[in-house]
Amino acid sequence: MMRKKICSSCRHQNANESAFCTQCGAKLFSKNKPSSQLRILEGESTGSIYVINKSNNTIGRHSSNTIVIRDKQISTKHAEINFIEGRYWINDLNSKNGVIVNGREISGKACLFDGSLIKLGTSIIRFENQRTVKVKIND
Repeated sequence: MMRKKICSSCRHQNANESAFCTQCGAKLFSKNKPSSQLRILEGESTGSIYVINKSNNTIGRHSSNTIVIRDKQISTKHAEINFIEGRYWINDLNSKNGVIVNGREISGKACLFDGSLIKLGTSIIRFENQRTVKVKIND
């Protein structure tokens, strides 16, 4: 049995050592390296994409944050996203207007999944987490 990387975009089977899909050209990610990002869907920064890393990612209006979003309803240090035990978590940093994940205001922290919608101030943000899907294929 040979292991193959399955493209998360087009589901094409690629050689395990491939970095890009041979069908559609999308980047293939290794199993141990999540590639995550925040995509601004609505608000002042609509269309912006911010890459999330495994270390502490702070979100707010102030330039000292990892992710700066110029939204008057977002606190200077509004929230943080961390990678803990194989999952991404968002934590409200006692912001004035709170953090809403998938329609529910959180208190403390909440786990993020691919496609989770986050509302910070007037901004709507989609969390995107793409991991390589590896399957065993009989040759």
